[in-house]
Parts: sequence; C-alpha cells; structure tokens
Amino acid sequence: MLELHQFRHSPYCLKVRMALAAKKLAYRTVEITPAIGQLDIFQKTGQKKLPVLFDKETTIHDSSSIIRHLEKIEIEPKLIPEDLKEASKVQIIESWADTTLAKSIKIVFLEELTKNPILISSLFAKEISYSMQKLLINIPTKITSQISGLINQKEKESLKLNLEYLSHLIDQENFLIGEKLSVADISVASHLSLLKFPNSSGESLQGKGCSLYINDPSLQKLFNWRDFIEDQLAITNHN
Repeated sequence: MLELHQFRHSPYCLKVRMALAAKKLAYRTVEITPAIGQLDIFQKTGQKKLPVLFDKETTIHDSSSIIRHLEKIEIEPKLIPEDLKEASKVQIIESWADTTLAKSIKIVFLEELTKNPILISSLFAKEISYSMQKLLINIPTKITSQISGLINQKEKESLKLNLEYLSHLIDQENFLIGEKLSVADISVASHLSLLKFPNSSGESLQGKGCSLYINDPSLQKLFNWRDFIEDQLAITNHN
C-alpha cells in the first residue's frame, strides 16, 4: 500500500491526499512530528520537506512529482489533460498556486498567528507534548516584528485581487480548466486551506483561519467551490 509521510495541515500534503482520493488509490498516512520526525525522514530519504510518498521501493518527494507518479500508476481519472493546450494551462496554474499564491497566503497566515497564537496548537497532532505546543504557541509573538516588515497593505490587496479573479473563474464553471477535475483545481483548493480550513481539517480547525478572508462575502463562492471539490473526492485513507 502507498504510504504518505506528511504534516496533516500542510497545503502541499493536502494536495497529494486530494489527488490520491481522486484516483481512488488506497494509502495510509504517517504523521511526522516537526523537527524530530523530519530528521528521521532526512536520514531515510535525504529530504527534509514533506510530503514524501513511499511506493514499495520507490520514494517520491515534492507534491507535483508525487502527482506525476500517481498519473503513471493509475491512469484514470487523468488529473493532467491529454490535450496539450489544456495540459499547459493546468500546469501553469499549478505552478502559480504552489509558488506565488502559496507565498502570499503563508504570509497572511503567519500574520494571523501573531494575532491569534492559540490557533497554532491545533495545527499539530495530539501526540506532541505540552511543552512543545507551548513553544510553538510562543513562536508567533517572537516573529511579530519580522512579519510586520513583510506584510503591507499592497501585498494584501494583491492577494485579495487574485482571490477575486479566482472567484470569477469558478462562478460559472465547476472547474478551472475544462470540464473535469484537474491538478489545477486541486492545487488552488489545497492552498486555500490556510485561509479557511476545510471540514477535512477536523473539528478543532474546520471553518477557522484568517479572519480577514473568512468574513469577506466576496470570497464565499470561492470557499464553497473549494468545499465542493473536496466533497467530490472519496475518502481512501486507510490509516
């Protein structure tokens, strides 16, 4: 069985889980403890970042590379269209979501943590010790000065504008490219999780996130679309 080593609430790990669900592939997850668990992964694979997928003797890291591997082992449904033009558009959106969109969302999410530091304790598995949780809760207050230098009104306005563009794109269609689910949809939907955590995040997090965006009426269609995408995917996690 496929084995996914992950941080549950990482958008990149969610991206892989959504692809696995779309492919209806059976898999199990291994939740990695920050720092200590990452050291173990590094010793096994030479990679510190997650997700990492183990497929028998094959080890694949990076969410995009993992999805390309899944496309090979389970051809249908295709997450990258056969049509070259559509495939190009899908991969451009995936690259944009994993870089530009992800960076902007991460910045505003870190700012949210400085305002609501208790949120961070819900991001990690219950197995983490109280002392570790306390340390993690204290981190945002220590980086407040750094975040204030990163965040500015222009940055927020740019993110808001991009989110509104996405809302317009999905207003009349279920999918960003073509008439079927693709990695473009999965990539965008997964990164939106840090703005507003989906139901799959569990009771302690679902519906929470960045208050500035959660309460914005102009973005509700976008979050509803994200939920629609996730609701269409069967649960195949056999952990």
